[in-house]
Amino acid sequence: MVFDEAYYSKASFATLMGIAANAEHPPLPKIIGALGIALFGNNWFGWRFPVVLMQVAALYVFYLIVKRFLGDRWALFGTVLLGLDTVFFIHGGTLLIDMPSFLFGFAAIELYLRKRYTLSAASAGLAFLAREMSIFIIGAVAVYHFASYGKSRFKPALKIGLRYLLIALLVFGILLWAYDLKYLPPSSSSISAQIAENVIIDPTGSPITTLLTTIYTTSNQVMWNPVQHILFIYNYHGPHGIVINESYAPFQYAWNWIIPNDPYNVPTYYRVDVGTSNGGVPVDYIPIWYRAQPDVLLWDSFIPIVIGLIWLIARRVPRAERAFPSFILSGLVLNFTPWLLLSILVRRIGFNYYFIWTLPFVAMGLAYCLKATPNPLARRMLIAIYALYAIASFLWFFPVRPIPIS
Repeated sequence: MVFDEAYYSKASFATLMGIAANAEHPPLPKIIGALGIALFGNNWFGWRFPVVLMQVAALYVFYLIVKRFLGDRWALFGTVLLGLDTVFFIHGGTLLIDMPSFLFGFAAIELYLRKRYTLSAASAGLAFLAREMSIFIIGAVAVYHFASYGKSRFKPALKIGLRYLLIALLVFGILLWAYDLKYLPPSSSSISAQIAENVIIDPTGSPITTLLTTIYTTSNQVMWNPVQHILFIYNYHGPHGIVINESYAPFQYAWNWIIPNDPYNVPTYYRVDVGTSNGGVPVDYIPIWYRAQPDVLLWDSFIPIVIGLIWLIARRVPRAERAFPSFILSGLVLNFTPWLLLSILVRRIGFNYYFIWTLPFVAMGLAYCLKATPNPLARRMLIAIYALYAIASFLWFFPVRPIPIS
């Protein structure tokens, strides 16, 4: 099992058996995992097959979104960069809980752009049911919505937006309520002990010894409605929730995800070391190495892209065409800022993979900014550099291949 598959494979199997597990996250990924196990068995294929399909579908929908604004060539460029990022690839090839929210979040964006507002809102509700961070993807849709309508049409934009929000919350709330009523996930447990005395006496009635028996009883406080469940998720992940107390590592701070630093000091998800020999000479191999290794060139482009988008919106892009770059910029800010605030105000973050929520907007923003580059030669060179580096980085850090280390 790779990384949190140790938890989510068990949670998915428990879901299949009618038992609630890992209530600190919304339930949809565990339901999808349970479906995979029901179809293909409780094994690596059953766990991962649905997630792989959802990643393929998510990348295709992402391609459609970018194509709508930038055309085929740039959509393909952005999709390649996103799909070849090692972290995004691993989270779409193992039973982790992120990919369903990407699929339904991207679908909500594409359906909105097609003006299928009801279906888009329903997809947004499913995204919320998949992962709490989906709210920031849909937040970028809200920015695009109001930017498209403009100040002069604020009232009709607000009316559509409120209807959209109501449908999304109804889909999310009703489905979460149905899950809670069926599974009654525990929010807390208490253990009580009852001690019973049994006095042993001899035939004359004199006590010989006293036996003490302790009986433990576990009582669960269960959640039966979405309000309780949402509060439980917030309390678990919020400022007063779990605290990472580990020795310092640069990836524990969000700003180190987007500035040049040691690119290979990253968390390991799962690693296997093998010792053998070649002609009597000891050789060590790492045939399996899953690690949160980013496409450094792409991740470090975050700040230049933000600066480029602000400059283009302020100086270059006509007012009527500012909705899309505003959408990208809001996606970058909304999906990165929470992790930055956690790093500054509360605690270090145990992993760097949370940047995958910002990563689609980085890939999208890079394609947009490069297309706006006025010098054709510079534009072609940058495309080649980014694409070649993405391919080379993906091949080098592919998690399953023999890597001699000595």
